[in-house]
Amino acid sequence: MEYTFLLFILALIAGGAVAGSFAGLLGIGGSILLVPLQFYLLTTLGYPPDIAIKVAIATALFFTLPTSLSSAYGHSKKGNVYWKKALFMGFFGFLFSFIGAYIASYLNAAYLSVIFGIVVLAASLKVTSSKDSNEDPSKAAGRFLLYALGGASMGLIAGLTGIGGGLILVPLLIFWLKVPLRQAIGTSSATIVFTAAGGVTSYIVNGIGVAGLPEYSIGYVNLVMWLALVIPGVLFSGFCARNAHRVNQKHVRTLFSSVTFLVGVGMILKGFMM
Repeated sequence: MEYTFLLFILALIAGGAVAGSFAGLLGIGGSILLVPLQFYLLTTLGYPPDIAIKVAIATALFFTLPTSLSSAYGHSKKGNVYWKKALFMGFFGFLFSFIGAYIASYLNAAYLSVIFGIVVLAASLKVTSSKDSNEDPSKAAGRFLLYALGGASMGLIAGLTGIGGGLILVPLLIFWLKVPLRQAIGTSSATIVFTAAGGVTSYIVNGIGVAGLPEYSIGYVNLVMWLALVIPGVLFSGFCARNAHRVNQKHVRTLFSSVTFLVGVGMILKGFMM
């Protein structure tokens, strides 16, 4: 039993390191990799799929809080966060993430697995196509409805899937609202703080009193798993962010897109087989 638990923790540490590395290199949260990893590990340990996937989603979403805070702080120091836009989107992100997590609490693992897979597939196609925008961001300043829809849509998806929203919001800011890439990443990181907080709050509230949760869980959020993920995640995110200029971004995006495509297909197939 101790040997199994040790392997469980080591797998989470490795997953946190990989997720943190991609977050530092691309400005993208690691939930897209951490949800299937935790889901697999928990079901392997014998937890029911309906419990396992909700714990995986909630804990992965909680993982994005410190990483997005760290990223937002770093980008803000460089002037790459449009705080008014982030707060505006964050309000809708918090609200709809709370709603999305509430809905997810009543869905079974098959539905959640398929939803997660579809979102991941759609996002993976956007990663390799993200390019900088040369348009003056002030031209998008009055598009309040689009910002509101962006915050609401990323919040709903975050609550349902545990994906913080960077994969969704960064392309939206670039292609819809013509925000330059660096500012899109920084503003997205700041918005994700509020979005993740809404979903995590909902998963905690809706998970209280649920039978069969892993030990040391607060609602659907498991603290042991979170610590095993977040410590290496933050360390590797910071290291890779400082050295991102030394890495070929195109190759990293291609690798990440390929991995997430396989993850998406795998989760959809798993959902249909449940």
